Amino acid sequence: MLGVSANDIDKRILIDGEVLYTEECQRCHDNSLVPIHDNTSMESLNDVREQISLCVGVLEIPWFPEDEEDVARYLNHDFFHFENTPKPSN
Repeated sequence: MLGVSANDIDKRILIDGEVLYTEECQRCHDNSLVPIHDNTSMESLNDVREQISLCVGVLEIPWFPEDEEDVARYLNHDFFHFENTPKPSN
């Protein structure tokens, strides 16, 4: 059995997040209808998570919570660069 390192998992999360973002989020964000990076409203990774969750709910995107987290981690890695914090429990 092959072992899976944490770096492999992180790479897969980032790739999955990028694919999901490209397929769904760029429908609005790629055309600059909604800014992806707004310093006045995004102050933490949790803010990014909340915004993704809001969009998913309003637009009825059929994502699992893991999909939302993957997109949040991708956006944080490539755009926001906030401290990586665990997702808060509900």
